[in-house]
Amino acid sequence: MNEKWWSVLFAIVMIASGALFVVAPIVGWWMPAGESSHAWDVDFLFYLILAITGFFFILTEALLVAFMYLYVPAAPGEIRGPSLWYTVFQPLYKVLNTSYKIEMAWTVVPAIILVYIAFAQVDTWAEVKYKSRLKNALDSDTGLAVQVDLSARQFEWRFRYPSPATWQRWKTDRQQAQDWVRKPEFDDIHVPNELHCIKDRHVVVQLSTKDVIHSFNMPHMRVKQDALPGKIIPVWFKPLNSNVSKVTKDGKIIRWEDGGGHDADSGEPYDTSKVWQIACAELCGWGHYRMIGRAYVHEDEADFLAWLESAAVQQNDFGKTR
Repeated sequence: MNEKWWSVLFAIVMIASGALFVVAPIVGWWMPAGESSHAWDVDFLFYLILAITGFFFILTEALLVAFMYLYVPAAPGEIRGPSLWYTVFQPLYKVLNTSYKIEMAWTVVPAIILVYIAFAQVDTWAEVKYKSRLKNALDSDTGLAVQVDLSARQFEWRFRYPSPATWQRWKTDRQQAQDWVRKPEFDDIHVPNELHCIKDRHVVVQLSTKDVIHSFNMPHMRVKQDALPGKIIPVWFKPLNSNVSKVTKDGKIIRWEDGGGHDADSGEPYDTSKVWQIACAELCGWGHYRMIGRAYVHEDEADFLAWLESAAVQQNDFGKTR
């Protein structure tokens, strides 16, 4: 009888784990909200794989608990007849009655599931990674895509933006925007750890690294791409919401803040769900933990250009003081 208590313990642990899984999204222990146009497609694949693996996990754990409970060692001299378990599953026993058939079943069924997942993910993978889709993003009629050059290094994300004058030239010649990453200009704007883009407008990040392998990871945008030495890899997405507020003084904008602004006393953001971090998802050295940036999504092009002009002024002022 004591052996059966082990099955009860296992059952309690499994039920508690299942309850924790149900509670996790309610208390915020889950994925951050998807803020890009392809976020739902990525999430669908996540939930699809979670449903499949979750089903088989629950099934195997239920079988484990049931077998532990039903098939305890027999007492000396005890004679047992066919169990209820055997009676219920007798039709299955008649089909899978040899080790060869059982091995075929647990090989064919996972193979079918994997083939289905492979076909289900093709369109999403193409939308996020295929360069043919990048051309569609650059030629979109929603407006000029924001082109950004990103150079990863230990332990910083260094973004390079076009100057306001360059941005205006791109409006009449979009090919210049595509060539710009390999042809830096003297008035380009360099900003560490801040990605600025526009709501409902594609942003194309040309990713490279100056030293070791880094991984450009934006959980809210469902974007993740390794930066490899010697390569420039394009990463693109379209943010659906803005998270930027302007801080003014004497009628002048003095800075832009993400997360809807910060409390003057504590310095904490008013809405932490609007703070969208850029993390390095590849262990890149002793300072890996501090390689964190922020994404600022402006409401419209006018606000983005206002920030771009202010960043240009700050850069020029800094150059004059050196």
